[in-house]
Amino acid sequence: MFLKKITLGLTCVASISLSVFALEENLVNEDYRADIIKGAFKYAWKGYSTFAYGHDELRPITNGTTDSRNGWGASIFDALDTMIIMGLEDDYLRALDHIKTVDWKQSLEPSKTFETNIRYLGGLLSAYDLKGDKILLDKAKELAENVIMPAFRTSNGIPSAYVDVELQPVGGEEIVLAEFGSLQLELVRLSQLTGDPKYEIVGNSILEKISKVPSRIPGLYPMIWNLDPFMPENTYITISGGSDSYYEYLLKTHILMEGKEELQLDMWKTAVGSMHRYLRSETHGGKVYLAEFEEHYKLLQSGELVCFMPGNLLLGARYLQNKKVEAFALELMNSCYDVWDTPTGLAPETWSWIDKSQNISFYSEKMQLTMSEAGFLSQDTGYDLRPETIESLFYFYRITGDKTYQDKAWKIFEAIEKYCKTTSGYTRIADVTNQEDVQPLNFEESYFFAETLKYLYLMFTDPSYISLDEYVFNTEAHPFKLSTPIQVQAKEFS
Repeated sequence: MFLKKITLGLTCVASISLSVFALEENLVNEDYRADIIKGAFKYAWKGYSTFAYGHDELRPITNGTTDSRNGWGASIFDALDTMIIMGLEDDYLRALDHIKTVDWKQSLEPSKTFETNIRYLGGLLSAYDLKGDKILLDKAKELAENVIMPAFRTSNGIPSAYVDVELQPVGGEEIVLAEFGSLQLELVRLSQLTGDPKYEIVGNSILEKISKVPSRIPGLYPMIWNLDPFMPENTYITISGGSDSYYEYLLKTHILMEGKEELQLDMWKTAVGSMHRYLRSETHGGKVYLAEFEEHYKLLQSGELVCFMPGNLLLGARYLQNKKVEAFALELMNSCYDVWDTPTGLAPETWSWIDKSQNISFYSEKMQLTMSEAGFLSQDTGYDLRPETIESLFYFYRITGDKTYQDKAWKIFEAIEKYCKTTSGYTRIADVTNQEDVQPLNFEESYFFAETLKYLYLMFTDPSYISLDEYVFNTEAHPFKLSTPIQVQAKEFS
């Protein structure tokens, strides 16, 4: 009996030692991966700094430049908080010198209200939350006054798509849901930081006006609208590009406002219920995607841009303690990740599928084979350095503590490193299905610094760092500090 007790004791000690070793190994592995991703940022930033500094984007194959976002240096503003998060102080100080010199009234083209709001204003506010340098908030307020607030000078207070250098709203009568409906998060945060309520008031007034417009499917709205009269122009409903961040911001603005508003949360819950009831589509192989609608037709097509939604759903599910929404989030997360199972390991921009309610034998043998092997059919085979699936993996890892999501994110990073890396940065590609020739497109979007690399890096840092309990991320992955912490993030990690 005594010997048996000793043996059991030794087994227990061995077990504890192995557990400690495994924990240390995991921590080393996480640090290693974080350092590699930080190295990828530094590599790309060196290319941008050498060949394109001050311009909006780098062409990373020819080392040329583009200025698609007014020529104010979009990559600098988008990368600002990533530099802070990664501890790249020298790069941050140089960026700060550039920011001080920007004149918002000098623009190469009319300012696109939405893009200026999420990239420039969002980047400044986030960096201020993280670093506290007064010039950041001063430039944010200056930008809002000179470029964003003039967009609201319309007959009904719905912001125009563009503002010209004369500070007048321009852009015609056609407006896009994601663009006019995704301004509130940044404007609310600006009001919180400055103490001036006018930004929050105009931002949230948009949602009040949307809520009064009847929708054919409860909570879901068409992508294209008329500015005046303020009504949908067609019946095309999608959760992907053109509509995506509208739904994202409903939940996040409620959280940023400490739960003190109810309208946007109710709009989010109604929209999510309709997504599940009307847009959810399951294949014969059990994959679940979000379809689209036009007129009375359910369109079995989607794309990478919709893959932010699993993370948004999981955030809302844990915030509201709703298991049904969490289950919905999980099935969408699994299917979004499965789309990356291509010859290059990179997801196509868009894809289609066959719903399980359809008779698959009516389709060609090639289509049947594609569905049985992949579960989807690529439409646009390009990969634009997109972050959306990575973003959702980040939410799933931080909220559940399941480390398999880290491994999935790492696998995506390895594919980006293999097929998108150039001599001075990373580029979009045209064909994720062709390992021999991915057809590089010579363009490096600023969101690669703001979103893709930031979410990847944060996957492998201490979960308490930029915690989802303490920050809410805008659609460009710029984290805003919450006045009152919430509780959604897992407290213990195995």
